[in-house]
Amino acid sequence: MENQQIRQNMDRRPLRPRLGRERLYCDGGSGTILQAMGLAGGELPETWNLKHPDRIISLARGYFEAGCDIVNANTFGANALKYPDNLKEIVQAGVQLAMEGRRQAGREDAYVALDIGPTGRLLAPMGDLPFDRAVELFSEVVRYGAEAGADLVLIETMSDSYEAKAAVLAAKENCDLPVLITMIFDERGKLLTGGSIESAAAMLEGLGVDAMGINCGLGPKQM
Repeated sequence: MENQQIRQNMDRRPLRPRLGRERLYCDGGSGTILQAMGLAGGELPETWNLKHPDRIISLARGYFEAGCDIVNANTFGANALKYPDNLKEIVQAGVQLAMEGRRQAGREDAYVALDIGPTGRLLAPMGDLPFDRAVELFSEVVRYGAEAGADLVLIETMSDSYEAKAAVLAAKENCDLPVLITMIFDERGKLLTGGSIESAAAMLEGLGVDAMGINCGLGPKQM
């Protein structure tokens, strides 16, 4: 088993040298697919890592078979605020199920991303979540995901530059994996907390992320 894992890792080229030099295809709207599979309104998607692992494997396998180079683990909303009792189990299952989907698809050249979304709380002073606590929350997820074998950290759907900073610092301080991040802006090109595309890009570059972008706060045309 150990020799097989070594061989599989050799099949996978380092990600950082490929960024900005090749087109790499990511997965798509996993939430809508999970809903089609039976995810109920208000049901937390990450619970399916334990309740319906076969469906999560199928979701990942489908994306790998379609040609995706990067597929997210089902961990977008996983943090200790939502899962105070079984966060490690939820996160590590999400990563391992995506890895199993990759194995079944025969795509050992592709990457599994630890997917990290917002905490769901506004950071102080606009909200009640202290910055240091946000870093702690993200750090837990990063440690569990890296331990489970994730190839990179994808921080996504961030609408607050302060929270994005907390997530990036957590990733940088708790693993040596590539860190990718996407932000969401309104039709004026502003974050929820007022930052511009230019200011967000400057901050993220300063923090040393490996790639940055925009994701689905708006439709394709507006983006």
